[in-house]
Amino acid sequence: MSVKTLKRLFFSFLVLLFTGCSYSYIEKGSFEAFVPETFTGLAYPIGDDSTGVWKANVSIRNYSDRHLQLHGMENRYDKTQNNSFYLDCEECPKDENIKADLSYHFKSFPVTGSMDYFLNVKRILIGFGVAFSPYPSMRSSVGFNSDYFEVGGFVSFGYANVSYSVSQVNYMELGNMAGGNSVWVDSLYCDDCSEWKLNGNFGAYINVFPTKKFSLSYAPSVFSPWLYSDIKCYENGSQDCSLAFDFPYIFAQYFGASYLFTKRIQQSLGAKAYFGNAFSEHIWNLESKTSFLF
Repeated sequence: MSVKTLKRLFFSFLVLLFTGCSYSYIEKGSFEAFVPETFTGLAYPIGDDSTGVWKANVSIRNYSDRHLQLHGMENRYDKTQNNSFYLDCEECPKDENIKADLSYHFKSFPVTGSMDYFLNVKRILIGFGVAFSPYPSMRSSVGFNSDYFEVGGFVSFGYANVSYSVSQVNYMELGNMAGGNSVWVDSLYCDDCSEWKLNGNFGAYINVFPTKKFSLSYAPSVFSPWLYSDIKCYENGSQDCSLAFDFPYIFAQYFGASYLFTKRIQQSLGAKAYFGNAFSEHIWNLESKTSFLF
């Protein structure tokens, strides 16, 4: 039995043995974030005579592997009360939110693939698709496609195996024989953990058609790499920890152009900028996408 497991068991034993209280929060953490591929709809005028079209895509982009320090992150005291160890701790530092040293391990996989089906109902395009970037996600979209422009919105949800490391601090207040209270502090670590987590991507797209074959695209989006905040905080996966903060969003803007070489092949090229309120860096990706239409 490892030292970490013994410390956790001892902490739980004290909570049960004494009439006391406890309070836990994440002091430091790094969380992996795989950003999804770009979605720009159909990106050419489909016309009135088509009832639907399949679009298969293969994208190539430059690989990113960066650690982004998150600023202004705090454990909110009201959320720590959802922790499974929490009881009313009078001596615990609950008057102020406690700062957390957090970072994103930002990653963009170099090759992605996807397939979408667009149903054309009087120029209204209803789309359904699946993507791998590198983990699977499903998306739906709705838009309007005319001879001169296309506009729409989309939502996607993915499931990824993400790695993370956390350092958790536990406070415990215990009563003694003289009627006084004492506070016991412990730290627990998970240095190389991984877990399957849900993520979400929400956005819009605008395509302008100078010609029937040429398209200019703009697509803003908002990505949440962790849609819910409970994690396994021990290496053996035996205990959940409730995180007392919300994972910040990753915003993106895509600017690109595409050309329809034949009725079956479309080539796109563009640049995508990632940024966020919680980190100061901007990350750029160049993306080349080949689409097959049938």
